[in-house]
Amino acid sequence: MRNYNESIEVQMGCVGDDEGPERFLWRNRLWRVLGVQSRWIESGEWWNGPAVRAARGDETVAASSDLLCEQELWRVEAANGLAGSRGIYELAHVWSDGSWQLRSVVD
Repeated sequence: MRNYNESIEVQMGCVGDDEGPERFLWRNRLWRVLGVQSRWIESGEWWNGPAVRAARGDETVAASSDLLCEQELWRVEAANGLAGSRGIYELAHVWSDGSWQLRSVVD
């Protein structure tokens, strides 16, 4: 698995019988989602929340809300039309700001 954590643009739509990421733009290439393998929710670093940071004397307590942010993860099969481009991609949707990231590509 190769990790990227790069910003992407996502277009939602129907993938099979469910709504989900239908297409995404990564590195100026448009990828079409062929199928969704799995979907799950990840919470932020709750163990490193405001109370813990304040107890340590961190001045970055205000930024702790970012750590507590939940993300919706999608593992999808996608291709961009080029031969050999088909693969498994892990997309993350941050609910707090609506942003998307390509987290990783499964080898």
